[in-house]
Amino acid sequence: MIMKFVLAGLLLFSSFAFGGEFSGKLTSSTDDYPYNLGPGTSTLVPYVTLEMSQKYKLRKSLRFQWKVYALANTASRYQPENYYGDVPEAFFEYKKGETKTKIGMNTVNWGVVDVSSPSDTVNTEAIFDPLRTTRQGAPMVEEVLGGEALNLDLIYIPVQRPPQLPSKDSRWLPRDVLINIPLESYGELQIPKNMQYEYDHADTENRALNNNYGAKLASHLGSLDVQLTHFEGAAPSPKIRPHPVVNFPVLESPLVLTPVYYRVRTSGIGFVYATEKWIFRGESSYQHTISQDPILQPWMWSNVLGVETNLDLGSSTMTVLAQYYYAKNPQAADNLIASNYRIFDHTVVAGMRWAYSEKLTINLSGVFETGTNGLFAMGGFDQKLTDHLTWGLSWKNFSAEEEGLIKTYAKNSHGTLDMTYFF
Repeated sequence: MIMKFVLAGLLLFSSFAFGGEFSGKLTSSTDDYPYNLGPGTSTLVPYVTLEMSQKYKLRKSLRFQWKVYALANTASRYQPENYYGDVPEAFFEYKKGETKTKIGMNTVNWGVVDVSSPSDTVNTEAIFDPLRTTRQGAPMVEEVLGGEALNLDLIYIPVQRPPQLPSKDSRWLPRDVLINIPLESYGELQIPKNMQYEYDHADTENRALNNNYGAKLASHLGSLDVQLTHFEGAAPSPKIRPHPVVNFPVLESPLVLTPVYYRVRTSGIGFVYATEKWIFRGESSYQHTISQDPILQPWMWSNVLGVETNLDLGSSTMTVLAQYYYAKNPQAADNLIASNYRIFDHTVVAGMRWAYSEKLTINLSGVFETGTNGLFAMGGFDQKLTDHLTWGLSWKNFSAEEEGLIKTYAKNSHGTLDMTYFF
């Protein structure tokens, strides 16, 4: 953590020393949870996030750019969520003809769909809650060969960043029931009131964080973009190994959790087809788990199709999005937060962004998970106060008929007030 802030300080100093295109934003947001989960968790959670970035041209063929990200959750007393820092970008880019080389910290998204992308596996995640999940920068060498019609993207990461989980006092850890405990035939276990958690040292299998690599072959053919991807390395989110002490059917507190970093191979195909009014997107990927451990899923097949368009409503514009997710996985899902991606096993997503005026934007979205009849719905607005200052209000609601991830979050429905200053 100290090295991250030292590096961020050096990058900030370089912005004054070398100039360049500097930008950033400072956001203060407060989540208000109506439901009290008991001692150790908070009903009012204030966050402060800071993002800064800069690009500068050193020579005609040589550029450097950086980006830093910092988050503070003052309601949490524990790492990593109380004070978190990352350097998603800090790389040199050398370009000669149709060859481009990048060396340094970087975050790469090989997916073509929004919300959840099966091909977005290059960088690991920092998972603080389902709505505050970010990809972490990784030290990498990236080589892009070829032009727009056909190009090959090669990546090598000597040492991958470990995924991050929420602090042990997080509201987003299970508070009522624990489902599908691996290695044991407990079924569903009841959680005692005022449940406490502890994290054990992580297990790393098959040197999952070392020597990650991949390739993407992409082609742009007029209105159609297609790509093939393959990546081998650490799974973006870890598996969590619980160590339950049970007085059946009730767990004893605290429950010790061990993060497990494991190695996977992910191969995928994706496309984007754009017409004058419509954009169609699709991805399909197959993930094979290299690490051998009974708690790990041996394989996963994930698919998504999406469509979006813009609608003219008088002088305003509305962007509408719809997606369908279908995944096959031989392992039953648990309800621990590292398994958030399982929400998209059989799921319909719909969203709307309405630019009502130059200053006011209205957002509505819904995620319906068919396996448990679970629904996540969000509505809110953002309003520009000045050229540099915006504020917004939103409400996020979780509900489900059957036990699963979304029902685990049902007591975490909440409202959010945020204010952002751009500089």
